Amino acid sequence: MIVSRLCAVLVAVAVATLAFPATSMQAQRVGSVPRDVALDVTRVFNTGATRKVRGDFTLGVGDTVRSDLAILNGNARLAGVVSGDVVVLNGDVVLAVGARIEKSLTVIGGTLQAPEGPAVGGEIRVWSARYRYQESGDTLIAETDVIARFSRWVTDDDETDSQSQLFVTTAHRYNRVEGLPIFVGPRFRTRQGDLRVRAELFGIFRTGDGLVWNDENLGHRVRFEVQRGDKGGVALGGRLFDEVEAMEQWQLTDAEVGLATFLFARDYRDYYERHGGQAYVRLFADRGHELRASWGEERWNSRRARDVWRLDDDVALRHNPVSDRGVVQLLTLSGTLDTRTESRHPRSGWYLRGEYERGTSGALSLAPLTDGLGRPSPVSRAPFPPRAIAYGRAFFDLRRYNRLGPNAQLNLRAVFGGWTNGDPLPLQRRLSVSGIDALPGFDFRRLMGQADAGTCATGDEGSYAGLGRPAQCERMALLQAEWKGDFRISLFGDDDDSDRRWRFSGRGADGTWVLFANSGRGWLVKRASPAATAAEPLTYGRRLVPAMGTWRTDIGGGFDFGDFGVYVAQAVSQPGLSPNVYVRLGRRF
Repeated sequence: MIVSRLCAVLVAVAVATLAFPATSMQAQRVGSVPRDVALDVTRVFNTGATRKVRGDFTLGVGDTVRSDLAILNGNARLAGVVSGDVVVLNGDVVLAVGARIEKSLTVIGGTLQAPEGPAVGGEIRVWSARYRYQESGDTLIAETDVIARFSRWVTDDDETDSQSQLFVTTAHRYNRVEGLPIFVGPRFRTRQGDLRVRAELFGIFRTGDGLVWNDENLGHRVRFEVQRGDKGGVALGGRLFDEVEAMEQWQLTDAEVGLATFLFARDYRDYYERHGGQAYVRLFADRGHELRASWGEERWNSRRARDVWRLDDDVALRHNPVSDRGVVQLLTLSGTLDTRTESRHPRSGWYLRGEYERGTSGALSLAPLTDGLGRPSPVSRAPFPPRAIAYGRAFFDLRRYNRLGPNAQLNLRAVFGGWTNGDPLPLQRRLSVSGIDALPGFDFRRLMGQADAGTCATGDEGSYAGLGRPAQCERMALLQAEWKGDFRISLFGDDDDSDRRWRFSGRGADGTWVLFANSGRGWLVKRASPAATAAEPLTYGRRLVPAMGTWRTDIGGGFDFGDFGVYVAQAVSQPGLSPNVYVRLGRRF
């Protein structure tokens, strides 16, 4: 089993290597520009503090740009100093001797000429493929989807800065319930000064296990928003939707979940259907700071796992757990604080995401869980009539990035949340601490003992697997730390001492080494009624946190190449477990 997993990992590494070709000073990356890179350079260009240039640009010796610099459709010759990021779109770049860029340099649709060992503080990324975009006023909109690029109808009105588009695009996710969702429909945007209006009407077709036109494969998403302000302001909007939603989205990205499903038939999320509407208001400021309040009513339903396309059809997909069903009213308050140097490759700063949800339902049908949790179970099979519920739930994700030197970092993360008040949480809002993002030294939702601290499952492995291995914890806590530093491989005397984060040049490769440790667990909340015996070891008082000695802990290390990383993790709080080797797309956090 270990050998087969290792082979699969090596195949994934090879695929990732081919899919994300590297850059060097003299050679550009080939192929289309990755979506995250296109979105990143678009964000830099659209930021109000960025110095924007259309056409050719020259920065003389002794001159300084004290902000980010973005150049569109022109060549750049830089001999001075830029204190921020430099983005050149559809143009060539020449770095003269003595030029200095404090942060990163990204060139798309052009070439780079530079001396050996250029003074660039961050990454150097060069793509020969052109940067494709649309314009709405002074804002760029990156074309990041191949299907959309060739299937979009666009009209522009220069007098009103309006834009209407007909989209045929994917949802950029793949899973065992929907397959690959396809969005079709119009989107309209207009702008007058700092007032913007956006509207979209999309129909959703889910490929599932067959291209069949039926209710299970159809959905919709409608949105209307009015926004006042550019760098900061307020927005009012509303949504109507019939979508499939993931229950726990805080652990892995959509791309990682989709590739794991397609390549290895392992989907690390559970899903349910949401059908309803929502109104919201949000206050925003530059760099991603945001406060948001929303209220909505929606109907929750279960979705079944389907026979979606995957490389090995002989590997069965995990059942999608049955979820709670009924009409729910939701009041949600959330906020984001982001002081990181950049979102994709932060070197220092804080990131905090917090959310509180108040949910009520007059008649919610409860899905089964393992024995002893006050629900229908595979053992008792006792039916439960629909019941009224009212609950409160909070969730926080706090990260701190610390730059220890030019090529070293110490990063910390704390994730905690769950039940705050009212009735027990519905299944859609329960949590787990398991898998390659949280505790990679432990297998995904593997039942360990009669009371599992990672998933809050009880009983035997067969009963839990029959339910689809749902997340059952009402509270969770997770602490993570990582120490990172640059490394260089030079097997045959490569004397190139330039600092390039990701390079294949002959037989050498650069990247980042990572050492990490994780510790966390989940638990249930004790209420007035006594808990059943099976759940008693997992149950704690409302104001109590389980002792650190009961937490699960692992350590590990690996190599991060920016677009993907390869790691090995070993559980240290549980004896007798083998190390796990795994691949991540992008950073750990």
